[in-house]
Amino acid sequence: MSRVDKIIQTLDIEKNCLGIYSQNKFYFKNQTEALQNSNMAWRHSKILGDDKDWLFINLLLRDQDLLKYSTNPILMKSISNALEAQKKAALTAKIDFSKLCFYDIIPDHLLAKWFSLREKAMIQVLSKVEKPKDYDILHKIHVVVSNISKQNIKVGQSSERILYDMFSSATGRLTTSRGSYPILNISKDERGTIRPNNDMFLELDLNGAEIRTLLSLSGQKQPDYDIHEFNKDKCFPKLSRKEVKAKFFAWLYNPNAVDYKLQKLYDKDIYRKYYDDGKITTPFDRKLEVDERRALNYLLQSTTSDIVLENTYKITKMLEGKKSNVAFTMHDSVVLDFAKEDHILVKKIKEQFENNMFGSFVSTVNIGKNFGNLKEISI
Repeated sequence: MSRVDKIIQTLDIEKNCLGIYSQNKFYFKNQTEALQNSNMAWRHSKILGDDKDWLFINLLLRDQDLLKYSTNPILMKSISNALEAQKKAALTAKIDFSKLCFYDIIPDHLLAKWFSLREKAMIQVLSKVEKPKDYDILHKIHVVVSNISKQNIKVGQSSERILYDMFSSATGRLTTSRGSYPILNISKDERGTIRPNNDMFLELDLNGAEIRTLLSLSGQKQPDYDIHEFNKDKCFPKLSRKEVKAKFFAWLYNPNAVDYKLQKLYDKDIYRKYYDDGKITTPFDRKLEVDERRALNYLLQSTTSDIVLENTYKITKMLEGKKSNVAFTMHDSVVLDFAKEDHILVKKIKEQFENNMFGSFVSTVNIGKNFGNLKEISI
């Protein structure tokens, strides 16, 4: 492996535990030296600086175990077990890692061997696994969820962390990992216990996101107001918004349902353009295995999720160096832990969240002192 091909592994469990391993050497100081002439890392870390030109090797594996590519899997598994035992022992002993780095309690020879084996396995990955066509969107999502995982959120009297899983859902939508605060599955009552670290939560929520995705895929222009009111105006002026909404979804998710008024606007057969040999290939180049009956649903759900997450990444970049940050994301929305001093950015953030490869999707902006009590504001 040449110098320009060196792999970076970061040690960044906590703020007091920062370092780099590369080519049989640890760097706890002068990390700039280690980062020179390299653009490959196991995963994202703020230690790396701008993520734009980095290749994150863990994304090539998706949900595969790195152990599969090890040149010495038995030894690598043994060391992994030893490190896990050290971690459990430290937790049992209630060691305070706010003042101590976890790696400080690991014997140096064991730590060096662990990172060396991992580096060799990554070299095997690079030689055997091609960069996937959907790497660009995976890269952006990885940066978003990595940043979120390093932050604490206030839940009642506790401090929690949100750990997203990028690969466990069939459509690519995020789920939460084991050990994470279950932000995607909390009750309305529990929402009220979630409080920001800054001045307020600011939520951006796309209006009728999947419907708008279908409208764009169908070649139609986006309305600049509520999508259900749009459907009402175009198709069912005598019905209430609630009735129109129910009628639309009953038609959309039933492949056998027929409604000639809706079919003038929305092409439910558009999935055929993206469907081949049992797989949907989305506009973000994701390949999803799915039977034809659910192909449209997968296309809309995956594409819409990636629209939201790509713009969450762009908002993350906008907030670099600011006090505000992305607290978490929930399906069609992103929630910012927002500081008043950044108020001048709100309009630009909203515009960024709404604009995507298909044009502009209308969104609402809500603010509040806790996640359960958000009020819509006009921007």
